Amino acid sequence: MKRMMMAALGLVAATLAVADSGVDEKAVRKNFADTYPQFTVSKIEPAPVDGMAQVELKGGGGSQWVYTSSDGRFIFTGELIELRDGKPVNLAEERLEKVRKAGLAKVDSKRMITYAADDQKAEIYAFTDITCGFCRKMHEHIEEYNEAGITVHYLAFPRGGPASEAAENMRHIWCAKDRASALTDAKLKDKIVENKLGSCAGQVNDEYALGMEFGVRGTPAIYTAEGTQLGGYLTPEQMLQRLQL
Repeated sequence: MKRMMMAALGLVAATLAVADSGVDEKAVRKNFADTYPQFTVSKIEPAPVDGMAQVELKGGGGSQWVYTSSDGRFIFTGELIELRDGKPVNLAEERLEKVRKAGLAKVDSKRMITYAADDQKAEIYAFTDITCGFCRKMHEHIEEYNEAGITVHYLAFPRGGPASEAAENMRHIWCAKDRASALTDAKLKDKIVENKLGSCAGQVNDEYALGMEFGVRGTPAIYTAEGTQLGGYLTPEQMLQRLQL
């Protein structure tokens, strides 16, 4: 009950903030519904720029944020950069970093496929697809990452979506008794062993949805525990540089 009350208060506060910013929420919702019926407007918040709002759209298995004029007639889907203290700050990426940090903190580490470093200096989280060439190339260096002190946590992100053949094969990997070996066999040997599917199979869908929430659009997509995006495929040397090790 307390959570419901807090959520309701938060919604009221957000609504008041939008109203105070001069944004016509009803007009914004109507224009988006008329033009993009495949999406649902889940949130409307004041944008950092006066007279504009930022809108969260949900649909297609994920969500995205866009910027709109106060009446919803004009939208901007590019990057909004704030010049802050002499540095350019990507506001969308800044928002996503918070979402990723919170999301990763909630994922049970036992649910991920992990290749742990003996002398751990850093951890990375990589959304992966067994059919992705650069994901396979990254995995060729898995021992080198570990030797450099980098623990690699893999999460499933079949690029074709939960209904794809890759997703089905990844369910068998995520349900294998030795998941790390099964993933290595799939990536480096094209070997898939069918396993009995149980609740473990649902992890592929869950992690795919999490990736969409994080803004993953391709694989590998690599992040720190703080939600910072390190990039796509990185050699062990490049990874060490990005992690400042």
